[in-house]
Amino acid sequence: MKKKYTIGETAALLGISTQTLRYYDKICLLSPGFTDENTGYRYYYYQQFHFLDRIRYLQSFGMPLEDIRKIIHSGSVDLLLPYLRKKREDALQELKEMEERIKDIEWYIDYFTYMNKGENIDNLYKIQKEERYILSVPCYYKEQLAQMEIRLAAAKSKNEYTQTKFRRQYGYKIDLDALFKKEFYPREYFVYFRGKPDLDRTLYDVIPAGEYLCFQTQALSENWDINMLTKYFEHKPKPKLVLAMEFEDNLVDYADAQYEIQILL
Repeated sequence: MKKKYTIGETAALLGISTQTLRYYDKICLLSPGFTDENTGYRYYYYQQFHFLDRIRYLQSFGMPLEDIRKIIHSGSVDLLLPYLRKKREDALQELKEMEERIKDIEWYIDYFTYMNKGENIDNLYKIQKEERYILSVPCYYKEQLAQMEIRLAAAKSKNEYTQTKFRRQYGYKIDLDALFKKEFYPREYFVYFRGKPDLDRTLYDVIPAGEYLCFQTQALSENWDINMLTKYFEHKPKPKLVLAMEFEDNLVDYADAQYEIQILL
């Protein structure tokens, strides 16, 4: 059995490029163990193969070569273990972020398909909603929607929210009396947080959990049927919270977007 292998032979046997081996040598990570004094050719000993295999294995964890160099040269498991534990924590954090990203994608799919089911058009229906968390800004009577959007964009960009995740659905708290007059009058414009934010309570608002009476309409066109609302609330207490939740059906123009009106019962 051969004991020494040229750089080319080593590269072929282990599936490593010769450029990679030469780079390992350049940064003093692992150098050929034998140099022929007559020819100047350099060789790796067979016993060095397991070092190369370990280097590649540690690289597969995303470990930098400089850290691998320190570990390999120390020859100590005691130095390796803290690095492995740190990489494990990093991987767990990446996994958590990936799981959250998947949830966001699933939520966005549902956002675009929720109104397409077509089961509740022109009907009143009830839904149960969990507590929701929002960032909101005030709106003013007959104000252009663009002004509300600019105000909310400025609020989202504040330093307090730099590390906070939002979900891309916008909505309004709307005036109840105006609703019954077939008038769209937003009191507040808001966007959802991904979940309950880890912020001072003064920096976000809470939409209460509960049962909501709903109907779907093109809210900005003010074309809903007020008769069905008047009839429903004829002998019932006046609700205190009305939301208009936007559901886009295209990526260009939201003026004719469908809204779900949610009335807290």
